[in-house]
Amino acid sequence: MLIDRVIELALETTNKLPFRRRPPWPAQQRTLRKLLKKARKTVFGRAYDFVGMLGETDPLERFRREVPIVDYEGLFEPWWRRVYEGKANITWPGGTEYFALSSGTSNARTKYIPITDDMLRRLSRGAFRMFASFPNYGLSEDIYTGSWLAIGGTTKLAHEGKRHLGYLSGINAREQPLWARGFYKPGRRIAHIENFDDRMEEIARHAPEWNISVLVGIPHWIQLTLERICELHQLKTISEIWPELELLVSGGVAYQPYVKSFERLIGHPIKYMNTYLASEGMFAFQRYPEVDGMQLLLDNGIFYEFLPFNESNFDDEGNVRPGARALVLPEVEAGHDYAMVISSCSGAWRYVIGDTVRFTDVDNAVIQISGRTKHYINLVTEHLTVDNMNAGILAVEESLQVSIPEFTIIPVKEDEYIAHEWYLGTQEDSLTAETVLPLLDAALGAVNDDYQSERKTALQIKVKVVPLSYFYEWVRRSGQVNGQSKIPRVLKGEARDRWLALVEERENSPNTP
Repeated sequence: MLIDRVIELALETTNKLPFRRRPPWPAQQRTLRKLLKKARKTVFGRAYDFVGMLGETDPLERFRREVPIVDYEGLFEPWWRRVYEGKANITWPGGTEYFALSSGTSNARTKYIPITDDMLRRLSRGAFRMFASFPNYGLSEDIYTGSWLAIGGTTKLAHEGKRHLGYLSGINAREQPLWARGFYKPGRRIAHIENFDDRMEEIARHAPEWNISVLVGIPHWIQLTLERICELHQLKTISEIWPELELLVSGGVAYQPYVKSFERLIGHPIKYMNTYLASEGMFAFQRYPEVDGMQLLLDNGIFYEFLPFNESNFDDEGNVRPGARALVLPEVEAGHDYAMVISSCSGAWRYVIGDTVRFTDVDNAVIQISGRTKHYINLVTEHLTVDNMNAGILAVEESLQVSIPEFTIIPVKEDEYIAHEWYLGTQEDSLTAETVLPLLDAALGAVNDDYQSERKTALQIKVKVVPLSYFYEWVRRSGQVNGQSKIPRVLKGEARDRWLALVEERENSPNTP
């Protein structure tokens, strides 16, 4: 197609030009001023005197002093509820047609995140910047003539009056820019199918008709889809129909625990790119394959702050304590965990989104997602993060040459019994808890000194290996079969109870696979 060649030539030209980018902090200062200026006449902007802030030589200090740091409830109840009810000019100019649904990975309650027209434009711009980094990956020229298969939420949105509600991946697919339409699969008809199982079945049925060079989505939904394609067409590997598949773009979930499974399913080497796309916006992507981290998008409608993730700022449940002070780019340090706080062109103001990040390169604003504010374990000051958990699983996979795509942990503290109870999901019949436990324990101690210290006293670790299907059944029973939800790495409360009930039921069933 002509558009393919135009984009290919544009990217070739871009790759030959010297890479220039505004220094990180000036880019963020400019972004904050733009946000304040655009929102100065909104109800929120008048309440916090954005006009007065803009009159300051540096509005940042007054912004940090007067605008509170809030979680979702602290933003939705006083402000976004009115946006959801159809009122205009509340936290951002104009009204809002789209709302992204997010149950996240921490709470079952659905969140309604406004997606403004400005944010849709910024999402498109961020996606094109990611696309423009493809030459850095040493991909073949076929990447520009193949198609992208996006595994995500349905584009069939719920309608409530003038509001359209759906998952961000579905909203993105529905509002995709012209430059992306020539590449996009599964196409509008299939993407509009509401039920994920039916949508996956149609993707599997048509898969041999497409020339897929890029896969995009959350890894476990991609894995399920590839397995169904191979099963339906009796393929040994996906390379039998997609020999030009070169790249997998992971959205918001570390792809590393899934690599062994993808190697088995795909049948030839591919490259991987991490992106940081949440319901609140696109924050970062992996610009270079050799760099272990993602570069923040600093001039794309989002101002970032970073709240040190420690006991001074957060309680044991991961809630922000009163008086917590967030840092900005010049104040952060590499190697420390920070909770992300954003102000955005969707009308989010100092909003704690629930993720924690760690800087690997402060000068270039390169980060890794290290976990969730509510998905870490600190029973006895062990401070175990999702990043630590992933490192432990990867070490086991490498040592035993096995695939463990899914896992979750139940933290238990009952009288003198203090333990991390691990559940590992795999298709490896020979994998046993006795083999895994010492390797996992040693790997966790190697990346976390606090964990290693506590293991010498009260902290216990238990491992149970279960069929991978348990995890997908748990997602199904949780009503989260949608192509976008994430499997939580730490289970507490009602989610824990549902998981334990499922495991007990399956183990007591004579027909357990």
